[in-house]
Amino acid sequence: MPARGMSMSSGAMSSGGHGITNILPSWLALIWALVFVAIFIVHARHARASTGQRRLWHSGHVLMSLGMVFMYVASWTDRLATPSRFWQFVFALGALLIVAWTLGQAINRRAVNVLWLLMAIDLAAMVYMWSPSGLRAPVTWLLVSYLAGQSLLWASDRMRSVDRHALRGGFSVTPEGAVGTAVAEPLVCYRDLRASMCAMTLGMAYMFAAMQLLM
Repeated sequence: MPARGMSMSSGAMSSGGHGITNILPSWLALIWALVFVAIFIVHARHARASTGQRRLWHSGHVLMSLGMVFMYVASWTDRLATPSRFWQFVFALGALLIVAWTLGQAINRRAVNVLWLLMAIDLAAMVYMWSPSGLRAPVTWLLVSYLAGQSLLWASDRMRSVDRHALRGGFSVTPEGAVGTAVAEPLVCYRDLRASMCAMTLGMAYMFAAMQLLM
C-alpha cells in the first residue's frame, strides 16, 4: 500500500507475507470501494437533511467513508498516491474534537450520547489504519473484533437501544425551577442507517484483517 512500504495491488493480490493467501483481491477491493461510495452518499444526504448533533454525527461518517474509499482504492491500484499523513491528521483532529466537546459537556453536566464515544474510537481506528509505520497484531485483531461487534449490533438493529444511553447523566431545569435528568440527543433516526453502518463497520474490520494478514 502506498506510503506504507507494502503494496496490496496487482501481483500482491494473490498472496501475502509468510505464504498467507490475501483476502483482498483486486476485484473485491473495488467492490468495497463502491460500497463505501454508497455509504458516503447515504450519510451526506442525511447530514444535509439533519440538524444539530445529528448533522455532525453524519458528517463524521461522511469523512470516514471517504477515507475508506481512498483506502480500498489504494489497495486496488498504485496509480493513486495516497497521502497517509493527511488522513491521519484529519481523523486525529476529528477524534480530539469529539473528546474536547465531550469533556465540555461533562463539565456543564450535560448528557452525551454513547455513540459519540464510539465515533471517537472509530476515528482513532482510522488514524491507526493510515499509520505509515505498519500495524501491531494484538491491536489490529482487537479492532477487528470491536468493529465486527459493532457490525452485528447494527445488523440486529440493537444499536438503536445504545442510542438511548448517555455517557453520564446531566440535569435540566424547567421554567418552574424543577430539576430533572437530561436526556442525550438521539442520533439514529433513519432506517437505512442499519444497512449503511453495518457495511461501514464490517468494511473497516475487513480492511484491518487484510492488512494484518499481508504483513
